[in-house]
Amino acid sequence: MRSSAEPIHRTSLGRGVGLLMAALLAMAVIVTLLAVRARTTLDDLRRADRINIVLSAMVLLTEDLLNAETGQRGYLLTQRAGYLQPYRDAVRNLDRRVEEVLARDEDPAHAARLDRIRELVQLKMTEMNQTIRLNDSGRHEEALELVLGDQGMHHMDELRDLLGELTSSLRAERAAISERLSREAGLTELLMLAGLAMLALFAVMATSQVLLRSRELLRTQKRLRGIADNVPALISHYDAKGRLRFANAEVGRVFHTDPGGLVGKTLDELRGAESAAQMRPFVERVMKGEAVAFDVEQIIRGETLHFHQSFVPELAGGRVEGFYACSMDITERKRAEAVIAASERRMKAITDNLPVFITYIDAERKLRYTNETLRSWFGLDPQAALGLHIDDVFGTASTGQRSAQLALALGGERVEFEVTSTMLGKQRHLRSIYVPDAGPDGRVLGIFTLSIDITVMKQAEAQLARLASSDALTGLPNRREFDQALEGALARQRRHMREGRVLALLFLDVDRFKSINDTHGHGVGDTVLRDFATVLRRAVRGSDHVARIAGDEFVAVIEGLNRPEEAEQVAAKIVEAVRAARPAGVAITASIGIASVADGDVPAADLIALADRALYQAKHQGRDGWVALGWPGPDQRH
Repeated sequence: MRSSAEPIHRTSLGRGVGLLMAALLAMAVIVTLLAVRARTTLDDLRRADRINIVLSAMVLLTEDLLNAETGQRGYLLTQRAGYLQPYRDAVRNLDRRVEEVLARDEDPAHAARLDRIRELVQLKMTEMNQTIRLNDSGRHEEALELVLGDQGMHHMDELRDLLGELTSSLRAERAAISERLSREAGLTELLMLAGLAMLALFAVMATSQVLLRSRELLRTQKRLRGIADNVPALISHYDAKGRLRFANAEVGRVFHTDPGGLVGKTLDELRGAESAAQMRPFVERVMKGEAVAFDVEQIIRGETLHFHQSFVPELAGGRVEGFYACSMDITERKRAEAVIAASERRMKAITDNLPVFITYIDAERKLRYTNETLRSWFGLDPQAALGLHIDDVFGTASTGQRSAQLALALGGERVEFEVTSTMLGKQRHLRSIYVPDAGPDGRVLGIFTLSIDITVMKQAEAQLARLASSDALTGLPNRREFDQALEGALARQRRHMREGRVLALLFLDVDRFKSINDTHGHGVGDTVLRDFATVLRRAVRGSDHVARIAGDEFVAVIEGLNRPEEAEQVAAKIVEAVRAARPAGVAITASIGIASVADGDVPAADLIALADRALYQAKHQGRDGWVALGWPGPDQRH
């Protein structure tokens, strides 16, 4: 019996030791993999946090640029000093904002674009300061020309493009990090469960082999205890009555006590009534022979800890005699998830409060993300709109208006355009950017869209254009607009001369206007000029061009006349209408100089000089009349 038992003993012992070594090797591999994944996850979290800081700095830089430009334009348009405050506040912060972005974005791939952003911001600051100085020194038109110049607009567009590119790049990187963290979390959990399951299985099998076949039970138990105590997990064993029969060193470390002193206690005594109540349903399941896994939260010495818990039934002869518990401390992972969630909440708060409309549309044209602007612009609940086709969210009229740009973006091309849409009865002029979201294989997964409401800016531009081309007092076109109109009329005259048509330029002014100002005051003088402009507009055709070029000097360009005498008929009509006007009760008269031309080769400056000479002659002959001169030809006086 003895000789036959020894081979059995050696075989059983070797088998048990082999199983234990396999478990240790498997756990070492799993722990190494977990350590590598933990290091990668930490690096990703740090990078995501830096991205969030850089994005926030870019948003503040964009806001300061917009505030500076809005304040500057508001001041130039209204001449109110109060509009300078947001401009000054923004300009004061621009240098610091740029340096914050440069300091916080450490990605070498962004260095060239960041340097260009710094250069463009300096250019914009120089341009803005120059326009303020020009305006404050009385050179208002030069200031407006500088603001409306192509170079300044090009710099601002390039700034928006660069900031948009960097923002899109960083958001794409952050999205990739989030996706990677989510994937890594799932893989890590699987590794932990697999390792724990392997450890539990190998430990049970090895222990059974040693208990049944080995005379060195005590030494084997010490070995198992050493392995369990060095595993980064809480391993314990409970009997059928729910009392602890075994706990490794990690249990003692977490609960700040000697593991041996815990033996014999129940879950309620070990974990507390509240935590034990959470685990009781899983205990009932494992005692029915089912392996279970779950997460549990517990407060230990005032600190909230999180565990991933696995219960494995202990079976003997088909009966459950207890269960093994393996707990992984996932507190750091939970904290990391909380940090990510908080970062996402902050980012959502930022995007929801930006004055822009941001969405993500997948390849099937379904809405996957939108900020709160959807509610204010379209009156729709952002959460309710997610997952719907964009035709159902925005309507086919709106999506059809952008169908070409959508197709280009979904084809992999970045698209930037302007469009006018009606939303909730309000017309908005939008500047939109569509950025493709390409996967690792180059396939477009969807597009990011960003739309900025530039209605106010467009209205300001239109107002600036009107102010730049019209006279503020009379509403007539100004000298600049007149010069362009005369050049165009002469160009058309070169074609009309073949039909025998004649072009006439009328120079008009109010007789003795200085005396009216001196006698009745400038208020009456302004009324006289406004009423004179009204008389002049009514006396000519709607197609004729009328302008005020200076003081009481007015001009009229009359095209398509059959003969020069028709211009004199118009002049006579104007003279009579002015006599009858009596603005502000003041009797006024007008003098008119007429320069007519039958061909189109006369230079504009020479034709103006001819009309001016005719006006001078009309003044010299006693005013309240006109003199007509032809190009070239004898004088005609009336």
